[in-house]
Amino acid sequence: MTRIAAIQINVNGDQEVNLRKVSDMVRRAACGGARIMCLPELFNLAYFCHEEDARHFRLAEPVPGPTVERMAGLARETESVIICPIFEKAMEGEYYNTAVVVGPEGQIIGRYRKNSIPYNPKPNEPLAREKFYFKPGNLGFPVFATPFGLKVGVLICYDRHFPEAPRALALNGADVIFVPICVHAARGRSVWEFDLRAIAQANILYLCGVNRVGVDVGGSTRNHFGTSMIVNPRTEVIARASDDKEEVISADVDVELIAELRNAWSFFRDRRPDAYGDLVR
Repeated sequence: MTRIAAIQINVNGDQEVNLRKVSDMVRRAACGGARIMCLPELFNLAYFCHEEDARHFRLAEPVPGPTVERMAGLARETESVIICPIFEKAMEGEYYNTAVVVGPEGQIIGRYRKNSIPYNPKPNEPLAREKFYFKPGNLGFPVFATPFGLKVGVLICYDRHFPEAPRALALNGADVIFVPICVHAARGRSVWEFDLRAIAQANILYLCGVNRVGVDVGGSTRNHFGTSMIVNPRTEVIARASDDKEEVISADVDVELIAELRNAWSFFRDRRPDAYGDLVR
């Protein structure tokens, strides 16, 4: 079995504070046996998508770039895989909400770009105006082989609401789907656990959801509800963080359980892709 971990942090407007904090928590997770770890969505930045301000484009980084290189060094130090969600600058005028997967030799294993980009135009409400900043992902739903025997996929926040996305990852061989998010308490909390458990059950795999917690220091007034969790294929929550403090949570992934349940429940045997054409027509 392989241990995975979620790193739940209170984000600071000072990127260096976030990087130091995450480094300490990753080391702690590694000391506890975790080999694959995930950070929250846009983990190194106070959430800026509550407003439309072109100055925020200056926060974006290339891949590789300063944050990814820092996390790659940390992955090499801890001999772990780190899923590092950042604001990616592909070129001038082309930006993505991206999760970079870095490996234990400091290498970039791959990246996932958020496919479904939310936009809520309600005035005076601290919600997501992400379409102002991010282009929809163009890399599909890749699954990444890790040196620890697990195949992992990533969905970022809003992506989880579209059932085709986790199903694509499951069909591509994922054992675990990591879901880094940045969701505040005003909305979303009531469906968070339901979403993860439903995805785990429908696709018979593990889910690791990772949120930030509290109000970003030097950021908006959004109060993020934490509650990061790991769910097994039986839909059991096997690790859960609090709603009010920074934490590392971890759990073991048993790929034999995935195989056992997929054979018993027969969801993949009984799929009817020949009958689903209207879904994409």
